[in-house]
Amino acid sequence: MDVKVKEEYIQQAMELHRQYSVVDAHLDLAGEILLRRQAGETEVIKNHYLNHFRTAGINLIVSSVYVENENLDRGWENALAQITALKEDISELAEVSLILNKKDLEQTMSKGKIGILLYMEGLDCIGEDIEKITELYELGVRGASLTWSRANALAVGCCTATKHIQIPGKITDAGIRAVKKLEELSMFLDISHLNDEGYEQLFHIAQKPFIATHSCSRTIYDNYRNLTDDQMKALANQNGIMGINGCKYIAGSLAGNHLEMLCRHVEYETKIIGAEHIGFGFDLCDSYGRARAKLKGLQEGGAEDCLLHHGQIPLVTAALLQRGMNRQELGQIIGNNFITYFKTILPAE
Repeated sequence: MDVKVKEEYIQQAMELHRQYSVVDAHLDLAGEILLRRQAGETEVIKNHYLNHFRTAGINLIVSSVYVENENLDRGWENALAQITALKEDISELAEVSLILNKKDLEQTMSKGKIGILLYMEGLDCIGEDIEKITELYELGVRGASLTWSRANALAVGCCTATKHIQIPGKITDAGIRAVKKLEELSMFLDISHLNDEGYEQLFHIAQKPFIATHSCSRTIYDNYRNLTDDQMKALANQNGIMGINGCKYIAGSLAGNHLEMLCRHVEYETKIIGAEHIGFGFDLCDSYGRARAKLKGLQEGGAEDCLLHHGQIPLVTAALLQRGMNRQELGQIIGNNFITYFKTILPAE
């Protein structure tokens, strides 16, 4: 049975979400918009997300551009199509803006609008052509992970969320050049999905702080998509942040104890590396799964998330308050930490 959250803590959580910045550091939004537009839908953010964003008081969504396995043979075209679809959807909304730099982020937040920050969840689509990262930058992409849970020309990914196997392999010479190019362009680097060997190697390569946008604690739930205590400490020591993942296969809430497990991860991570290195990166995929199923004429899709939608994010905050977490620490976790990081990493203007 999951945590029963009292109404008084829900109200306190809503106040915190109005008082502090709120960030979800990982959502497959661009890909979902493309899928839904291919199925004939328009105004995807407005119809599927905007009210939930408002309810949670969200200030910033980090949208991935994720190329599925079946699209890898035309990965570059698929990535560009996702970017275009997202931009078109944003253009129809007065209160949503694409974030390109620190100035954009500050202005968007001061106006009470919702920012969308684009990044590549895996650079499979560039092969070894590192200059394509510059092309992505010019299209508005402001970050990347080297790979998803698979091997490519740059690095090797860890296993997928439903498996428990160690996958060896190093970051390649091309991958090293990609890291340097990302840093040169003031693009952030995400290590979620990178395998353990590549993660250890990265500390000898990277010159700027990197983050794990959607990874939990491996001590709390033993999954190779999660970080060990040593990995967490190393991430924190170089001023990184880890975003708590809301997939039940990664949080470890297969028994339905979703809020309990999310709280356990946050509490343990705070104990090990401090609240200033924790954030939200829920990776809510059920809506994406339903969109994918709809396009293929299927009924299934959407049974992996700990939360029904973004409007339930305050429940996580409320559950943490009820379990005794400090309000100031929670203010950092729900968004301020990631906002501070992006203001540091992104280009000034």
